[in-house]
Amino acid sequence: MSKNKTALAVIALASAGTSGVAHAYYNDMSWTDVEARVSAIFDNMTQSEKIAFIRVDDGHMIPSSSRFGIEGTVAYDSSLAVHVDGGNFGAGYPSQTALAATWNLNRAKEVGSALGYETRIAGGEQMLSPVANLYRTPFNGRAAESICGEDPFLCAVMAPAITNGIQSQGVQASAKHLIANEQEADRHNLNVIVDERPLRELYLTPFESLVKNADIASLMCGFNQINGEYACENHHIITDIVKGEWGYQGFVLSDFNSITDGVKGAWAGTDLDMPSGLKFTESTLTPALEAGTLTQNVIDDKVQRNLRALVRYGFDERTFDAQSLENTDKGLSASLDTAREGIVLLKNDNDLLPLSKSSTIAVVGDFAQHAPSSPFGTAYSVAESDYVSELNGLQALNTSSSNVVFLSGMSLTPSTSKWYLPSCTEARDDCDVGVEAEFFSNTDLDGEADVSRTAPVVNFDWTEMTNNLGDEERSVDDVSATLGAFSARFTAKFKPEISGNHVLKVRADGPFKLYLDDELILQSDGEPRATDVPDALAQSVKTGRLKAGKLYEVRLEYSREQYYQPTLGGLNGVQLSWASLTPPSDLGDYDAVVAVVGRNYETEGEGMDSVFDMPDQQKVLLNKLIKANPNTIVVMHGGGGMNMLPWANNASAILHAWYSGQLGGQALAEIIYGDVNPSGKLPITLDKKIENNPSYASYSDPDDYVGDDAKETMTYEEGLYVGYRGYDQSGKKPLYPFGFGLSYTSFAFSDLALSSNTVSEDGTLYATFTVTNTGGEAGYETAQLYVKPLNSSVDRPEKELKGFSKVYLEAGESKQVTIPLNARSFAYYEQSTDSWDVDKARYRILVGDSSNNLTQKAVVRATKALSLTTRDSNPLPTPMQEAVKVTQGDF
Repeated sequence: MSKNKTALAVIALASAGTSGVAHAYYNDMSWTDVEARVSAIFDNMTQSEKIAFIRVDDGHMIPSSSRFGIEGTVAYDSSLAVHVDGGNFGAGYPSQTALAATWNLNRAKEVGSALGYETRIAGGEQMLSPVANLYRTPFNGRAAESICGEDPFLCAVMAPAITNGIQSQGVQASAKHLIANEQEADRHNLNVIVDERPLRELYLTPFESLVKNADIASLMCGFNQINGEYACENHHIITDIVKGEWGYQGFVLSDFNSITDGVKGAWAGTDLDMPSGLKFTESTLTPALEAGTLTQNVIDDKVQRNLRALVRYGFDERTFDAQSLENTDKGLSASLDTAREGIVLLKNDNDLLPLSKSSTIAVVGDFAQHAPSSPFGTAYSVAESDYVSELNGLQALNTSSSNVVFLSGMSLTPSTSKWYLPSCTEARDDCDVGVEAEFFSNTDLDGEADVSRTAPVVNFDWTEMTNNLGDEERSVDDVSATLGAFSARFTAKFKPEISGNHVLKVRADGPFKLYLDDELILQSDGEPRATDVPDALAQSVKTGRLKAGKLYEVRLEYSREQYYQPTLGGLNGVQLSWASLTPPSDLGDYDAVVAVVGRNYETEGEGMDSVFDMPDQQKVLLNKLIKANPNTIVVMHGGGGMNMLPWANNASAILHAWYSGQLGGQALAEIIYGDVNPSGKLPITLDKKIENNPSYASYSDPDDYVGDDAKETMTYEEGLYVGYRGYDQSGKKPLYPFGFGLSYTSFAFSDLALSSNTVSEDGTLYATFTVTNTGGEAGYETAQLYVKPLNSSVDRPEKELKGFSKVYLEAGESKQVTIPLNARSFAYYEQSTDSWDVDKARYRILVGDSSNNLTQKAVVRATKALSLTTRDSNPLPTPMQEAVKVTQGDF
């Protein structure tokens, strides 16, 4: 386990302002002993050693120090898998939006415990998770990574729960990205303008809860600016609020080389410049100290914070040895549990679901036959034997696997597209399969080809130095594809089996032109599309009507002008595929169609924002499937919402599966066949139209933040009115509301009663009510409580989530549910006094099963105005502060 043999006691490290969470791998030291150990090291440090300890460039997170016997710590990303150097990933977990959709803090603790465990056995001491940024817009490329959804209270519960799970394994968590990092487009330059009230009430609340309810080891500041100051150079956020008002004892580290000015970053309160230590150098900081721009106590505080983090977890004396991560029981169990509870049933007309296990099912969509999809930047990689695809899951639980058929003719997977050599004619039945591939050692197809060969498909990956031709001939001979510029021409024919709409798709890391029967139909200038750029749909997909049995010739001309010019999803290569958008004539004969659609690493992920439309002409495909077989079940993948309106009204059943993890195919099949009753609830609002989203007025097009003339300012014009708050204000109806999710059974709420009819400054108010399973199946229901101010002195949202509880009920069973509230549940931030204020006013308590279906109501009064300090108030009531903790042995 550790690099020495010292036995470690299970203790809770108590200190002022900490959560008292039990950590099995802490040294057996009191807070006084921790400070003594820190001082013993710190007091013997030279100035050069101090500065060396606030920057890292040796591959560690907290730096090593040979003189003091400190090995340094190793940190791993991320939230969907433990990313270990060399590709030895741990379990593939559902996305954090899927975890948020469970509305189950025990699932968050379980996943956190598994992530921490896998980090530890992989030899890591720190986990760069969780992401605690809000879902403000469906454009956000990293929405899948955040455990928040769109609501700060939901996040204030789930984020400390997962963090306490991580840290229960003796691994430090690092929450990101402090703060206002709600988009990827132009993230390195973007100046986010946000007023103080929404900053406090929405965006900072999850981080406050992490500090106060998880004693989180570190916080990571992001790349963007907040009100004119870069995140890692923002004194108001880091020093005034986080360290000052909240009393944070941990350390703040930069995102990867995100500090732009070392002196400003040091003064602002960032404690660690990582991973290259470019700005916290002696040559930068020493002159500032001599000039008085910085004071020595600023440097000393950083060193002490970084040392304290080491000592508290025992990393000053030992670190963890690496072991195999493959298929740990903790990881697989947490992954499956989350997928089962996180998948949201949005629609189920005529009780189409669950299906009989003897049903005949046609499966459509590339995602269904491969490893469950994941976004770019946090993608997990598992061997084929280690995952359950959705196709495999549906086949495995059916009474006969042959009843479940994948329609390969509607697949855009490059490796399965069927091509014939150019010599093929319609008169021949024995055409040779393959593509004529010609490679040129220049970028303009000039002269004779240097290399000519036959390839089965166009599916080339230069990073792997392979053209996917099999074990033989793994490279492109004399053409230096990985180092030099070159061009290529691919020529082939294909023969549709069905007349109707078809689609051709190109992915390439350089300029290309695609010709169909010598007509140019698609082209791209090859500009880099992996950093801060939305999904360029028009540059990659072309549709058209084609005739069955007719041979069509395609010619793809491609060049690679730079060593590294990746497409969306990080491809260093070129791919070409085609598929039918027209269903086979017998599609209506199947009992049901399962259409698996949405996004994956090609169109969503770190460094890029997405567009609202679904990729690859999926809306066309879905409408044709639904028309051919009304019993079409649509399974959506992605980190958030997308344009569902063109087909949602016609689909019989819809499931939002997010990114469902390594065993997501099993979980989906269990839900479709009824072995698991769906219980997920939306942690976000799904928009009918992008124009209805409350943030649209300030963020209407990701392209505005791309290129040489990119906008560099994003004003959060909606203020407090994010998500359902904005829909309540506008009166517009979303496609599906926040908190919504169907079940195979039904529930009723009754008998709401309050423990007191007044709000007190220090006490806990309890709302108690009954939930009854009125249907015929056992299942979970998530009761949600919202507070509505009735006569507020300031502008406030119509209602806000302030409590929830997930309860399991057998058919016909009733249970009493109690949700706690504290004074903060009724408060708003008052900037003039830097306090959380409760008006002397009336407040309506609303309880139900979603933000749009709140059937139980009661009124409580604040008989006098209350003012709560930012230091002592807590976004969670005391019972919830206890509930998010992890007791050793829980998982």
